[in-house]
Amino acid sequence: MGFLRRFLNRLPLHSIRCRLLMIALLPALLIEFGMLAYFTTRTLATAEDALQARAFNAARHLSAALPYALLSGNAAQTAALLAAESQKNSLSFVHVSDANGHLIARTDDATAPDSPANHFSQRAEIRFPATGFLRARPADSPVRASSALLGSVEVGVSLEQISAFKRDTLLHAALLMLLALTLTGALAWRLSIRLAGQLRHVGQVVGRLACDDLAVRTQLPPVGEVGALAAGVNNMAEALQTHRGELEKRIREATADLAAKKDMAERAHYAKSRFFAAASHDLRQPLHALSLFVAALKTRNQQPETQTLIDNIEASTGAMELLFNALLDISRLDAGTIEAHPVHFSLRKLLGELGKQFSALAAEKQLRLRFRPCDVTLYSDPLLIERILANLIANAIRYTDDGGILVACRRRGRMVRLSVIDTGRGIPPEQMESVFQEFVQLHNPARDRSKGLGLGLAIVSRLGRLLGHRISVQSRHQHGSAFSIDVPCGNALLIQAPLPLSAPGSIPADALVVLVDDESAILRGMAELFDNWHIDLVTAHSANEALQWLDTIGRVPDVIVSDYRLPDDTDGIEVITRLRQKYNRDIPAILVTGDTAPDTILRISQAGFPLLHKPLRPAKLRALLTHLIQQARTAAVG
Repeated sequence: MGFLRRFLNRLPLHSIRCRLLMIALLPALLIEFGMLAYFTTRTLATAEDALQARAFNAARHLSAALPYALLSGNAAQTAALLAAESQKNSLSFVHVSDANGHLIARTDDATAPDSPANHFSQRAEIRFPATGFLRARPADSPVRASSALLGSVEVGVSLEQISAFKRDTLLHAALLMLLALTLTGALAWRLSIRLAGQLRHVGQVVGRLACDDLAVRTQLPPVGEVGALAAGVNNMAEALQTHRGELEKRIREATADLAAKKDMAERAHYAKSRFFAAASHDLRQPLHALSLFVAALKTRNQQPETQTLIDNIEASTGAMELLFNALLDISRLDAGTIEAHPVHFSLRKLLGELGKQFSALAAEKQLRLRFRPCDVTLYSDPLLIERILANLIANAIRYTDDGGILVACRRRGRMVRLSVIDTGRGIPPEQMESVFQEFVQLHNPARDRSKGLGLGLAIVSRLGRLLGHRISVQSRHQHGSAFSIDVPCGNALLIQAPLPLSAPGSIPADALVVLVDDESAILRGMAELFDNWHIDLVTAHSANEALQWLDTIGRVPDVIVSDYRLPDDTDGIEVITRLRQKYNRDIPAILVTGDTAPDTILRISQAGFPLLHKPLRPAKLRALLTHLIQQARTAAVG
């Protein structure tokens, strides 16, 4: 049983071929075994009946033939009758007894039935013929008193004949059953091979369809169930191919439509960027000239009664400058010209600077501005972190009507979370993400200029991405907000001491600056400003005009200051290059622009020139001029 179980376990019964063979052979085996058992049993029973009938006939025949031989005492005749009957019916033995049961004759080759199980015997009585009738009866029949009993005869036949017949019958039946099973198996195997091949072909076609080969088809005739399956697979492939063709057509149409819309959007975005840059530049030009005139007017004014008016004009100019600088910061961040320079620095010192910067503004709105002591060291860009916190504090003060603002920090493993928490108006949940977009102001529907342009949080978001710091917000509408930024911890031992500030030097009296700008108002304003600073200045609208004036006076400029955008598709970089080539030296140069387009800022940054944005602050311009002139002359002396 164990061998049979292991054999069955090894058979690939999961294959359809084995299953078909099992389906075909098992019923045939059962039917053939049943028929073999039935017909073999019937044949053996018939053989046994024939054997018993032969013994019975032999006993009856001898009982009828022996009376005359026994009455005459002819032993030879008796022996001859016994031998003839024994040979005729293949008897194993014949015994003749008298009325008293004494054996009087027997066949020479017969032996007494030592083992009755190996023989079948039949007994018959021998009576006087005067009765006119000799009756053969079974050995166990009672003797009738009315007959003259001479004796009895007992014949026996060997059961070995039945055993031999049984063996022959079973052998022939087994051979017949094996032949039938062989034929059935061969036929089932042939049919299974054909069916399995057809199903394998259909499976291969389905597999290729699954691999996106929709052109493949089955090659089976549509006959029978497998043919219907193959036809169904072909119909499915046709439908899939048609559907894919329609889908590809729709995708091509959608892609073309999307490309057209994308092109329109890019052109619209480019046009908007150009318009924004042009508008910003055009607005900065008169604002720049205005700031120059205000600076010059403030220097020349000697009347106290007009000083207030000049201060108001300067304050308005400064407010406009702050709005333009916010736009400039967005453009610089989008252009990627701002780089992070992480260092180890103390947070306490940074918060102290912010407290000085915003305490007066908070007190003006009667708000409490508190800084929770945070004696930790951070590792990041301190200037950009200060800019982020400054924007968050300014927003909190702007949108908080009562209560206060808390600036706090908390250690979170290797990070420090800096939070600006206010008791202001809060942010509705559905607008939590939109506050970081440009020009979004939830509480300024009238676009009050005093509340900014809505760029503060957009700048914060971009600076956070630049630094790689996570910025999060939590807020409850009408209950306040909490903006947080996670900054890595630093090492206090690696904090570098700040360099001592050197006293600003003065511009040499013989210094010469050349200014190129296409706006006459800016040239007049710069001339007034430089006249107050007692610095020689050559102004020109183009590079050619600048070269003519310099040739006239016969001097080489110490610094070149040029506007970036100039007429005739030229720019300040070309002006600086021409003047340097003219005098064959690297004259220090400054570019000034009111353009906020990211590509413009990136190009200027890659050129490597110092950049000032309009409207520029006169003090910043003078400090940069002083630094460049002193640096150039120190290098020349060295």
